[in-house]
Amino acid sequence: MKQDLDLILEGNVITMVNQKPRARAIGIKDGRIAVVGSLNEVKKREGNSTKFIDQKDKTILPGFIDTHMHPVFTGRVKLGVDLSNVKSLDETIEKIKDRVKITPPGKWILCYRFNRMLIKEKRFPTIKELDAISTRHPINIQHYDLHFSIVNSMAYKLFNISIGLEGVHKNLKGEPTGLIEDPLSADIMRKVEDLSDENDRLKAVIAATQEALKVGITTLHMKEDPHNVKLIIKNKDHIHIRIKPLILLHPMRLENLDEIISSDILRDETCIAIISDGSIEARTGAFFEPYTDDLTTLGMLYYSDEELRHFLEKAHRAGFQISVHCEGDRSIEQVLSMYEKVLKKYPRDDHRHRIEHFEIPTVEQIKRAAKVGITLAMQPMFIPVAEGSNLEIYRKFLGEERTRRSNPFRSILNEGILVAGGSDSPVTLMNPLAGIQACLTHPNKDQRITLNEAIRLYTINGAKIGFEEKEKGTIEEGKLADFVLLSEDPYRVSPEKIRDINIEMTIIEGKVVYGREK
Repeated sequence: MKQDLDLILEGNVITMVNQKPRARAIGIKDGRIAVVGSLNEVKKREGNSTKFIDQKDKTILPGFIDTHMHPVFTGRVKLGVDLSNVKSLDETIEKIKDRVKITPPGKWILCYRFNRMLIKEKRFPTIKELDAISTRHPINIQHYDLHFSIVNSMAYKLFNISIGLEGVHKNLKGEPTGLIEDPLSADIMRKVEDLSDENDRLKAVIAATQEALKVGITTLHMKEDPHNVKLIIKNKDHIHIRIKPLILLHPMRLENLDEIISSDILRDETCIAIISDGSIEARTGAFFEPYTDDLTTLGMLYYSDEELRHFLEKAHRAGFQISVHCEGDRSIEQVLSMYEKVLKKYPRDDHRHRIEHFEIPTVEQIKRAAKVGITLAMQPMFIPVAEGSNLEIYRKFLGEERTRRSNPFRSILNEGILVAGGSDSPVTLMNPLAGIQACLTHPNKDQRITLNEAIRLYTINGAKIGFEEKEKGTIEEGKLADFVLLSEDPYRVSPEKIRDINIEMTIIEGKVVYGREK
């Protein structure tokens, strides 16, 4: 005898299942989907204690999955000084001054999401300008792409930065400007993290998850250092969202892989992440041709071929899924070549090894990624945030030909590659609907994809890239009862209006974890 349902959810159900794309109701039992169909079909399982949520004028989708974000930094943006909306250096300085006024001397002023390309002056503040705000507070500004830091003199001393280190920017007199670039930027990020204790970091993670729930996300792929992943796993009962850890090993610390292999807590988490190049705006994304606005640089590769091959081989043979950050075509080439060597020597069916970003590939590289089964975790919101609404920012750095290759979603999907969507938060804000819209309104019209394909990036494809497609990503019997309720049907609004659709509810395991205030 079938058990009575705990909950019936009525609405315009988009299942993301090809054989049965639409339904009117969902029946939920013990946190899982028990039945999907017409309201009459589902109500046959109704009992005396069955609850009913009537959302017949709303649209129900599988819960969104963000496959690349940094929860500690994302939460810190909420707790620190958010510079994402400043339009000038004067406005930047005023926001920092406001925080200084309410902060005791000696305490850190941590600022996030500054974007030099979006302010009038198109430059970073200098160490002198920050010192004019305060010499009694250490000030650190983190650029939105996480590949630059800007510090005042007090922070410079407390971070123990040596003028001779690679990545310390100097003026013509050889004096520090306060700007810290790759490869030293990763060290500054770690030093900022060391300023907080576990309780502060947990608060940041919880703040980040609360933001995710507001935009319909039910699963987060959290990319963090090993000690933060341990913290998240130990406290997962206090983090009210589903978690998929990506264990990030920072550049030049690949030896930490041995600690993960032997760790009781981390060994069962199946994805190890590393970074192979920098960012395009920092001119450290690695390319075969020089940057258009700086012919002296090709960007940088963080590892030699041998170092990278050795790491990939060791992680692969240990059974891990691997994730590698690649932005430029030279970095993509190196990583693809090393993946090919490792997989030829040690074949493994369905490895689903990842490349993160894959921003400027060549046509040949796309075909090779498909051939060896590489999956891609891409961030559609990089287009409006980092590249420009008409790709004008990247055109400045890369020129016309490379810019035309930016985020080639259509070409990638045509090769049958598994692509999942994410935000790289706090680089861009978590917002799957905005990411879906970016896929449909790509400035390069040849690379636009369909609405169904774009939604799949944040639902079933997000589940597949994490080996979780049997549990989530579609609305069908047996899967977890994770849903997002939208105010409108995305198939009935223009592409330019999709990001304006309201998130009405976010449901995890059949329980409402977020509801929009009316």
